[in-house]
Amino acid sequence: MKSTNDQERNRDFVRALYVASFAGDIDAFPKAMADDFKAYVPPLLPWGGVHRGPDEFVNSVLPQLAVAVDFASMRLLSISADSDNVAALLSARTTGGDEIWIAEHWIVQDDQLWRLRVFYDDTRPFASLWAPTAS
Repeated sequence: MKSTNDQERNRDFVRALYVASFAGDIDAFPKAMADDFKAYVPPLLPWGGVHRGPDEFVNSVLPQLAVAVDFASMRLLSISADSDNVAALLSARTTGGDEIWIAEHWIVQDDQLWRLRVFYDDTRPFASLWAPTAS
């Protein structure tokens, strides 16, 4: 079992990544990812599925996420840790202006991000972003 100091260190480590990211450091999270990093994103989203490695996350997930989420509106509401598990609750707006809630579950190993599992409260606001247009 991890000590309270380890849990606080993991929580503070992930919190610092959010702070840096919100301040404009687009490389904060990718630089902290382990080489064997995996992200699990709900498969019903265009950027959903399992993504392996920092490069795939940066090149496959982030560009599509940027089309859907107004990053400037994203706020970290709470963050907690238990052992290597760090849970963050965020709010943001879609690029269409709808409010969304996101929960991110991180696993930190050896001071690196090892796994990410993302949960969205409601994915319906994203549907209009990829709806076919009439021609």
